[in-house]
Amino acid sequence: MDTVHSAPRIKPVLSAPTRLRLYFSAVRYLGGKAWTILATIFAGVFVTLLIVNYPAGPDVSISPFEQKLESQIYTTLQIAIYQNIIPVDTNGPIQSEVDKFVQNLRSEAGLDLPFLPRYVLWTVKALTFNWGRLETVYFPQLGIGQGLRSKPTADAVLQVFPNTLLLVGIAYLLTFLLGMPLALFLARHYGSRLDRLFSVLSPISSVPSWVFAALLITVFAVQLRWLPVGGMFDFYRPEEPLPYAWALLRHMLLPVSALLLSLLFQLVYTWRTFFIIYSEEDYVDLARAKGLEIRALEKQYILRPALPYVITSFATSLIGFWQLTVALERIFQWPGIGLLYIQALPNYWHETVEYGDLMIVVQIVVTFSYILGILAFILDIVYVVVDPRIHLVPASSMAQANARVKTKSKGGNRLFVWMRENTSDLAQPVRGPVKRRRVSRGSFVRNAGEALHEIRERGLLFVQQLRRYPSAIFGLTTISLLLAGSVYAIVFLPYEQIGRDYDANRSNGRNLLPRTAGPLWFNVFGSKPLLSTLIMDESSEKTKVSSVVLDNGWVQKTETFQFDYSYRDIPSDVFIYLDSKYVEKIPFVSMQWITPDGRTIKLKSKAVAGEDNYDLQSSLNVSRLLNEHPEWKNWFVIDGQYSTPAYYLLFAEPGSAKPVPGQGTYRLEITSLLFEEGSDVKPQLALLGQVYGWAGTDYWRRDLIVPLFWGMPFTLMVGFIGTLITTLIAMLLPAIGVWFGGGLDNFIQRLTEVNMVLPGLAIAVLMNAVFGIHIWIVLGIVVILNAFGAPIKSFRSAFLQAKEAPYIEMARSYGASNFRIITRYLVPRILPVFIPTLVAQIPSFVFLEATLGFFNIKTSYPSWGRIIYEGLSRGALYGSPFWVLEPIFL
Repeated sequence: MDTVHSAPRIKPVLSAPTRLRLYFSAVRYLGGKAWTILATIFAGVFVTLLIVNYPAGPDVSISPFEQKLESQIYTTLQIAIYQNIIPVDTNGPIQSEVDKFVQNLRSEAGLDLPFLPRYVLWTVKALTFNWGRLETVYFPQLGIGQGLRSKPTADAVLQVFPNTLLLVGIAYLLTFLLGMPLALFLARHYGSRLDRLFSVLSPISSVPSWVFAALLITVFAVQLRWLPVGGMFDFYRPEEPLPYAWALLRHMLLPVSALLLSLLFQLVYTWRTFFIIYSEEDYVDLARAKGLEIRALEKQYILRPALPYVITSFATSLIGFWQLTVALERIFQWPGIGLLYIQALPNYWHETVEYGDLMIVVQIVVTFSYILGILAFILDIVYVVVDPRIHLVPASSMAQANARVKTKSKGGNRLFVWMRENTSDLAQPVRGPVKRRRVSRGSFVRNAGEALHEIRERGLLFVQQLRRYPSAIFGLTTISLLLAGSVYAIVFLPYEQIGRDYDANRSNGRNLLPRTAGPLWFNVFGSKPLLSTLIMDESSEKTKVSSVVLDNGWVQKTETFQFDYSYRDIPSDVFIYLDSKYVEKIPFVSMQWITPDGRTIKLKSKAVAGEDNYDLQSSLNVSRLLNEHPEWKNWFVIDGQYSTPAYYLLFAEPGSAKPVPGQGTYRLEITSLLFEEGSDVKPQLALLGQVYGWAGTDYWRRDLIVPLFWGMPFTLMVGFIGTLITTLIAMLLPAIGVWFGGGLDNFIQRLTEVNMVLPGLAIAVLMNAVFGIHIWIVLGIVVILNAFGAPIKSFRSAFLQAKEAPYIEMARSYGASNFRIITRYLVPRILPVFIPTLVAQIPSFVFLEATLGFFNIKTSYPSWGRIIYEGLSRGALYGSPFWVLEPIFL
């Protein structure tokens, strides 16, 4: 027992000068990191200002940012005049004082400086949140008591920043407090039902938090009505502490839960996997054999060596938190910097080019940069404390490593020296002529047969192993279906025609499809079906047409539409279309509606010229019908924004206190008077219900089956290509950097840290807003930035641990090549951690296009991201959740 305790715990006794040198090395390293981060932030903000101040077109005489500064100078001038800061006389403000005031403001803003000093001054002002006396023109309504029309830019950002920190801080604190003990528990109970459950659920955490927000709102806010749908408070902000805390807690529960669901499962599964790797080390088995207590074993021999990776993965996920919260705050209308960024983003609310509030956008980018820089610096401090050798010991090159192996000839390294001496001949090149083997046809066929046999055996083994994992079978089946749907979309739904028709088919004429309808299969869950569509015209089977020639030569044409109605609800829309044909004299039409109980409701008569959409709202005498059936007044709303459609009275069951349709046979009789020969009226009745097709419809009455199919190839392409790029970069670069060390490793790490410190997505979105770059370019930028971000940092910490393993030293000793050690020893070592991370990348890239929709960056053809964004912006969660939930489910 003493041996087990003492071996990993041996600490060399360091002299005071040695400790001082180590402390100095740590301070020097952290100081260099701090200067690097500050320089990166300065350069990033400088580039951001270059982007926002670049002219948007050749006809633009003043750049966007300068235009914003000029508008703020004018606003500040108006405020100064209103507050009597500028002297006035009988004719108003003194012009000389006005000119002096404006010139002072321009000097403070740096508008009279040359190019480079001007941008340096702007960068300093942005970093210090100090734009002088300039006031913002626009500050969006973010919550109760927070909407201000005029306010300093820094105050506008800093006022809502604590709201974001509150939301994200609580979510990440809960993730760490719940995730760490749960990961250790799963590692201790490897293979249990709970462990398998987390294995299945781990990819769920790669889904963005706004997706969980949509689902939680649908269930707990819309359907169950247990919690509020959004905001930070209700109609007013309580003043007393307890009501204030209770209201805040109720409004935070759903957004915090959404963030927790998007983080917990993946982090727990990743941590648990790394704990399992370290629990299989030889010294852990020895500790178990010696009878070491479980808690001490986990703390000293499993948790401690895995701690650098655990902290790295947690910190890097925290560094990317804003990407999770921007869309989340938009859905919940949470008054934070994410919602402020979306609302202040240029060209967001308007189709024409308007620059929005660029001052606020720049300050939000600076705020994000500070947050990311502080987190990166804290991560380095934790590295120094947890594992000083990672940064305090200079990274060695491969030559130095081999030199160390050669010089170690005592103690525990004698085995490695003996192996090197006895296997050195294996690494020597073969001298002399090399004889080429002649391959006969028979041997080639035999080798090919053996290869096919081996492939078949490996395939059978793979199928046998696959049967042990139902989730893998489900995943492969899902991918196969998506691939089949992609092939169908490409072959049978031509891109040019579908993309063009999808935008052109925003119904603005004759409506023959229901609006925001659910899928037809939803009828399976009800005792009575919901109506889909019921379209009747002269050619319909139950339509009766008769014509009578009157004494004066006129023609009286009568058409009777008869149909059986046995559906659960009243139709969502009723349209009567009248197509008239005449030369000079316009036909005249009269109508009456006969209900199943024999009541006749007369509709307003009218003359019909050309194609006419009969207005049922003004053609019914609503007041008379309500007086005849006073019980209908309990549910019929006459005025207001949410008034009840008049056609409800055509279907309402007499005596019902709710809008329940009467069951039975209805008739619509349309009588047309035709005043000249050759004239005619062709009516059409359209009853539109609540369900349609396999996927339903959107707000513009378009069949959603088209974007669901067309979203498959686009989604798979973005998901797999993005994952492939991220995989190659995030797996190979840190392995190469860790192995070779030196300047190469430093360069890779500096590149990664620059990417982690700068809010790349915010800058890419800003470039799209100002320059209108294509969504493919934005997607490519985000994919590359994602690859050079957290994955490299996380896997480098894992490679640093794997590099010190004994078998790596043995591979060095017998002369294995660098490529072999990297590909055969280092990379396979972290595959158990890498594979779940890789799998989790695919859905994150799948939802990337939909996330960009919150920044008004959308594709020009139907895709899942586009219909999700359009559904959320149209409030589909509160009316037709299928519009959003179907692509989210896929």
